[in-house]
Amino acid sequence: MTEDTWPWLLFAFELVGLFAMSQLVGKRKRWYGWLIVAACMSLPWLTYSLTTGPRYGFVALSLLWLSVHLTNAYRWRLDDGSNNVSAS
Repeated sequence: MTEDTWPWLLFAFELVGLFAMSQLVGKRKRWYGWLIVAACMSLPWLTYSLTTGPRYGFVALSLLWLSVHLTNAYRWRLDDGSNNVSAS
């Protein structure tokens, strides 16, 4: 992958992650939204940092955010839907 491709690829993943964050996590309160956010916002940066360097600052930051997103998914899953907002 070229140096010019990475920023656009990361940008696209960030847009998908932001959409999942706003629609699935923020609006619909779905626990699996956190998994999509982790896959779109943490894993691409981890891949980027390992393949273009390694860039240890990005690795640490990606792992930190990955742990935050996965912890949130786990906790929301334990709530077993009690975070769901009923449509009125």
